[in-house]
Amino acid sequence: MASMNEAVKKVIEANESDPTNGEFLNVKAAAKLLKASDKMIYHLINIGKLNAINLSKRKTLVYRKDIDKLFELPPVVQLKELKPPPISKCYNMSEAQQKFNISEKALFEIIKRNNLFKFQDGWYTYVAKADLDKIFNLNN
Repeated sequence: MASMNEAVKKVIEANESDPTNGEFLNVKAAAKLLKASDKMIYHLINIGKLNAINLSKRKTLVYRKDIDKLFELPPVVQLKELKPPPISKCYNMSEAQQKFNISEKALFEIIKRNNLFKFQDGWYTYVAKADLDKIFNLNN
């Protein structure tokens, strides 16, 4: 029976000596663990980066696993490399301005608004003929 009480005492003393060992941490212990201020922990809670529960007006607990999740890296998404179409199937900016009778600013606004792929080759910027033709045929 004495050994059981000693074991319980050791666990309690371990938690008191290092409050960052528990499954649930108060804000001060979470701040100590992250080597940050209490304000920083509250900020992480307020912006939704860290989940917490308010047990009372003066008692906020943070789940230790949620703190550990802050350091997990998001999965890497492999993006497909965009290959520009051949230049023979593209307008340079001055050709597009002349063909559609619009200003340089208007052309760039159309490209931006419609999220068209443009690319630069040497001195010239190009955009696919099919993309611009489709936009201007819809408006005509």
